[in-house]
Amino acid sequence: MKIKNIAKSLSGVGGTLAVFVPSNAGLVIAADRRQTPKGIFCDGLEKILRPDQPARTAVVVTGLITLRDMPDLTGSALCDHLANTPAPIDFGRTTLAFLTAENTPVAQFDGQKFTDAVFGDVGPYLAAGKLSGLAGSRIAQILIASYDPVARTSSILAYGVDLTADRRFLVQPLPVTASTTLQGPSFNLDSERILLPFGEVPYLRQHVLSGHGQMYLTGAYSEFLSKTRVRDVEPSLAAAAALEVIEATAKTTEIIPAPSGIGGGSSALLLGEETVTLK
Repeated sequence: MKIKNIAKSLSGVGGTLAVFVPSNAGLVIAADRRQTPKGIFCDGLEKILRPDQPARTAVVVTGLITLRDMPDLTGSALCDHLANTPAPIDFGRTTLAFLTAENTPVAQFDGQKFTDAVFGDVGPYLAAGKLSGLAGSRIAQILIASYDPVARTSSILAYGVDLTADRRFLVQPLPVTASTTLQGPSFNLDSERILLPFGEVPYLRQHVLSGHGQMYLTGAYSEFLSKTRVRDVEPSLAAAAALEVIEATAKTTEIIPAPSGIGGGSSALLLGEETVTLK
């Protein structure tokens, strides 16, 4: 693979708030629809991605979703360019291709093989020095979710994509919750009800769940907190609570700017007996 413009580092396009909520009929996933290149808001991006196979599986990438040479454009022209020009590194595209090719349940996911697939796409650009500007950072977080309708179990895998200060490229599994080592990455009907945010989580916790944005969390989220177990959470409530958290965060960013843009609308999906678009 020939890499052009070796001296120029690739820039990231990303920024996401995604929320996962296990329910008694499947896993609800919601996400905002804004990306923020060069400080410009580009809205309407679908961030909940679905592979051709396996069934009842979805992918969300937070952080820098893609890496590319950033054109000298601004405003809507930049947004149009990004929407219509494939990026050389696209973590969502890589993950979907891997899942479709493997076609195995998340329970049988081969993390090492996945790491090799991601490195296969990134390696040439890393060797060419095009990721040097990202050294010492977590580039992205890749979330892979699935639902088993027989066991009525939701599963979430999280992988951190890191470039260390000494420029070692790492793809490593991350705990989904503080109790991952005890609970595992799966949630059944008897699991405690839980709402799992990914992406701009520090901002969400500080400014929404414990700050200004609390004023916007007066409906579905409050009702969700009154539930005890996953079996008590209907998909409609899970979706309403997840979308309310995203909307509250978007409203809060209008008062207290977030590190990256959050907003631009939202979308929601249910991985259940069938995969259903909720919004």
